[in-house]
Amino acid sequence: MGDRVSFLKKVFQIELEEAEDDVLGLIDYYSHRFDSHEITHYVWLENQALLRKELSCVKELEKDLRLWTPPDGLTAEKVLDEMTSYLKRLVKKRGYPELVILVIDRISGKLIRYLE
Repeated sequence: MGDRVSFLKKVFQIELEEAEDDVLGLIDYYSHRFDSHEITHYVWLENQALLRKELSCVKELEKDLRLWTPPDGLTAEKVLDEMTSYLKRLVKKRGYPELVILVIDRISGKLIRYLE
């Protein structure tokens, strides 16, 4: 795997870790809103369950990406396309929430801008 391709994969992994931190931040945010009686117990439980599911999905994708090896001979741009497609296929196959696709698209968009 070329240096640039390896770098892209590492950056994508770091961005997935950042997404995990963002979800944990949202869990904290809703926890504080519940503690201050801004939202009901039902809303807190539902939000927490959804966010924890999303967190679990992102963590699984991070593991999958660690094991993924891009095909040889592709440009960095094509590798990014392949990586994004691979992760999206896993999301659909496993029935992950649609938000996980948005996370993948956001990360991919950042990396596309980097490559330009």
